[in-house]
Amino acid sequence: MQVFGTEHIIYMIVMIVIMTALLIVFKKFIPKNKMVLPIKIIAGIGLILIIINRIVVSKSRSGTFIDFIPDTFCSMMGFILPLTILIFKPNTKIFQYAIFAGMIGGLLTFIYPDFLIYFDNIFNIHPFTGLLYHTLMLFQFLLCIISGYFVPTFKNWSSLLIGLSFMVVFAVFGNTVLGQSNNMYLNAPLLSGTSLTWYVVGILFLILYTIILQIYEMCTLPKAEWSIVKVFKFFKNKLKKKNNKLIEKTDKTQENKD
Repeated sequence: MQVFGTEHIIYMIVMIVIMTALLIVFKKFIPKNKMVLPIKIIAGIGLILIIINRIVVSKSRSGTFIDFIPDTFCSMMGFILPLTILIFKPNTKIFQYAIFAGMIGGLLTFIYPDFLIYFDNIFNIHPFTGLLYHTLMLFQFLLCIISGYFVPTFKNWSSLLIGLSFMVVFAVFGNTVLGQSNNMYLNAPLLSGTSLTWYVVGILFLILYTIILQIYEMCTLPKAEWSIVKVFKFFKNKLKKKNNKLIEKTDKTQENKD
């Protein structure tokens, strides 16, 4: 089956329509203070999907528990995101890490599900559950943001960096202790023949994450409260103070000469 083939394109169109319709319905008919139940139900569905997918993956390999354990970024987020939504409150750092990491992984795989090339039919349970849980990660992000259930903030910016660091540690553990061949693509690029190594992708993730946070602020906050404006003012004041000190020093030197 081909990426951007007929089946994949139809799947994308159908899912975009369904997600858009559901977001409109949820936004219109469910108050913000009642959103916690549907959000957690959807998280539960996502958890079921990733469990089914990993069972199928395991059976397609050696059938051992080691093969059930996530060995890619997205399969790891397939567990972390729904569990985080089910357990933690939306104002925590781990929630911001999980929701953004899940969204980015879900979006990239929704657009380019490279695993499709190994199957002849999109409705094979392996690729279909894979597509569904990735799509659901993207949908959960949109639902949490649009409903107001989750409000991202630059105060928790470091959450993604910390979370990705822990995932690298887990990947090293998987490769060295569990005997997995290429957990989180630490040993090879994500796409063969490219420079998309794990650290390059990690840097791109952080850049995209920062841009999305800034765009969110631009859409929801007055200009004076944008983080980019605050950073600009901070460095502007630092430069101004430095120039003032330099002028004072110059004046004192001149006075001493006089």
